Amino acid sequence: MYIAALDIGGTKTIAAVLDEKGVILAQENFSSVTANHETHLELCVQAMKNLMQRMDLMAEDFIGLGVSLPGIVNNESGVLIYAPYANWENVAVAEFFRTNIGISKVRCENDVNACAIGEQRFGLGRNYTDFIWMTVSTGVGGAVVEGSQLVRGGHGFAGELGHLKVEYKTPAHCPCGQYGCLEAHGSGTALIRETRKRKLESPAFAKALDEMGLKPDGVGCATLAKAGNTDALEIMDQIGTYLGRGISYCINILDIQAIVIGGGVAASLDLLLPSIRASVQQNAFKRMQDIDIIKTPLGYEAALLGAASLVLEK
Repeated sequence: MYIAALDIGGTKTIAAVLDEKGVILAQENFSSVTANHETHLELCVQAMKNLMQRMDLMAEDFIGLGVSLPGIVNNESGVLIYAPYANWENVAVAEFFRTNIGISKVRCENDVNACAIGEQRFGLGRNYTDFIWMTVSTGVGGAVVEGSQLVRGGHGFAGELGHLKVEYKTPAHCPCGQYGCLEAHGSGTALIRETRKRKLESPAFAKALDEMGLKPDGVGCATLAKAGNTDALEIMDQIGTYLGRGISYCINILDIQAIVIGGGVAASLDLLLPSIRASVQQNAFKRMQDIDIIKTPLGYEAALLGAASLVLEK
């Protein structure tokens, strides 16, 4: 039997067919159309039908369809309650795909929760019973796994790590409307902001970027940091310090075994880890400081594998 999976993101979408071991047998990648949810869902249907035709499969050949969504999701009804990136509200995703693709079992989940579920089944979660999955990308998201089970919380919103307060003296504005959040200080967006700011303030940093043909963004900063540039290393240290503060709160409250990090900024984890560790040493309860902080092995397909995992859950 086969698994159908959709990873619907703010900028890209992946449709795929997988086996029960999480091996991707076929996939299609395409840009997300945020202007109209119906248009984009129809593109998803067409992509999935293309894969089914290519592999000579019918709807009844599938265990189910799993869908990872970037927003607040009612995982029982399969309704996307709200997607901030596109302002989509109350979209009956599961019903739409059930009707238009024909696969009867459709499971939907928030993207970060899906990543944690996928990690539990196919990745490092097989080594840990208690861990946090942290996405560090445009924003900062999180999901909590305790006793090998996803923790949803009383309202289904557990794991909002991005809105832990990590800065009070000079707090930056967060998209949530508040100030000083981890998302405002430890995300990929914060990394870009601080890199551009440093370029304006430091002629030497601006010159180093120009000489290497680098943009003033996260990749440019990471590249210079790897080359030993002092300004770039200071920026990475600053981002890591904030991430470490947020991680420390999680350690103190949950006594976790590991933090598993995904998202674009995870590619620079080796540069961030020294300051993350130093911040954890400063802020976390001493007996709980020695946890694993590690990049997910699932890489770019973490949410896709999470979507596939949804239909394998009991």
